[in-house]
Amino acid sequence: MKKLIALMLALLAAWPACALAEKENVDLFAEALSENCHVQEGHFEHMDTIALASQGKLISCFGNNAGSGYLVPMIPPAPNQEPAPATEMGQMSWPAEEPSALYDPAAENAPANPYFSPVGWTYKLRQDEAVVLVGTLPPACKYFSLINYVFASAVKPGKEYTERSFFKYGSAEAGVYHPVFASLGEPVNMNNIRYAGGETCFGGQFAYIASGNQDTAEAIRAALIEAGFDAGMINIAPFYADTLRMGLEKGADVFTILMRTSQPEDAAAFEQWSTTLSESMRVYRVTPKAETPVNAYAYPALTPRGTGVHEVQSLPEADKALDQIRQSLIAQYGGEYDYEEFSARIAVPEGMTGYLNDENTQGDNRDTSYLMTNDFTLNSDEDFVVVYGVNHVAAGKATYANTVLYARPRLNGIVSLYDSMYGDSAAEYLPDVDSSKYYVLKMARTALDSHTAVIPYSTDNPNGRFYGADNGTQLLIAYRAYVEPETGVGPSYYEIVYDRAIVFHKK
Repeated sequence: MKKLIALMLALLAAWPACALAEKENVDLFAEALSENCHVQEGHFEHMDTIALASQGKLISCFGNNAGSGYLVPMIPPAPNQEPAPATEMGQMSWPAEEPSALYDPAAENAPANPYFSPVGWTYKLRQDEAVVLVGTLPPACKYFSLINYVFASAVKPGKEYTERSFFKYGSAEAGVYHPVFASLGEPVNMNNIRYAGGETCFGGQFAYIASGNQDTAEAIRAALIEAGFDAGMINIAPFYADTLRMGLEKGADVFTILMRTSQPEDAAAFEQWSTTLSESMRVYRVTPKAETPVNAYAYPALTPRGTGVHEVQSLPEADKALDQIRQSLIAQYGGEYDYEEFSARIAVPEGMTGYLNDENTQGDNRDTSYLMTNDFTLNSDEDFVVVYGVNHVAAGKATYANTVLYARPRLNGIVSLYDSMYGDSAAEYLPDVDSSKYYVLKMARTALDSHTAVIPYSTDNPNGRFYGADNGTQLLIAYRAYVEPETGVGPSYYEIVYDRAIVFHKK
């Protein structure tokens, strides 16, 4: 490991502080480490889950937060790992994975990663490998975060999986897997990320070292510092090798890293950043040739959710106000419409709980709460949905909140309503109450008023079939409340007033 550090220092000393590596530096990096370590370059990619699903390249959207951006580092297989062969999933044909540039087909190699399209965003990792990101953070936005995930675990022999979100993929050679998509620890986000280059993190420079081995991570960190990079821009994000099944063998866990972004202040600047990631972001897979002894990270103490203060303490008549909204809606539409009322429940377990329970947590994130309704359908073009509840931002329990309409079976987010749209939406229903602490919004096929979001169809949708949903499709609603200001994580499920929905069906 000392030799590895020395080699990295020799290379990185040529890098100017806070600058990104040019192609020549990448070549030197690989050459300098060639005696003891393989360094392979990947790339950072904007992952439009709805577009990929519509193109037949993604079999689940995992409850994407509609309107938010998802970015992933795409990395090649390990040097001594078989590339995944071409495969078919239902009616979809996926091309073969490109092998590592260092792959020797005549050698004894580890089995391929179980194929999950698009290839490269999910992968196995040896406990001493690292994924390293060095780049430029997004322009100013309401929210961004970066976090490691266990994407999938091997199906346990003889176990019955009955949860609705379960599905299997893989092969006899690679192993049969199912998604758990469980977060590891807490994300780095706009409030806590280490960065250099400005008064705020937006547009600043950062490095992100993801590894299950403390020696590997510290070697890379030390090398960056000695090369002139600011220690304040280096973030270490552990994989917990004692708890997880790390390795390249059949049955080892599959991992991924995900960046979320939401509500940029300048859409054009954000688009420029998003479409030029190849210029602003470098991604490496670092693999020591001789495996480094295990030096695992302990699973961390997590920031507790909650402050001990329930929303109702600042809204003592919340129940009366919400019932007044309900009664007003029913009086307004009940003559012409039948209706169903939907309460909310906790949607997914938190990461490590989901992983240990062998459940699909759908890409959870401790920066938010996740609530969801039971399923329903829109049966005609005149049916519509009303969502209403407490404005969690105004009540001090969130930095931003939103409501998303989802379609099954892909769990593709179709319509998103943000707290920035609440405005005076509850005013007509609460004439004698401070209505700014509440909201009432609609989702319908056509705009019913200025507080309506239009639900697109799936059939003939010019953007792609999963950007909409046709009548008769099973739907559900999910609610998020992101980052309680006082704690820096999502609010406690037991300190917020749950959002509500009514689905009106034309008689």
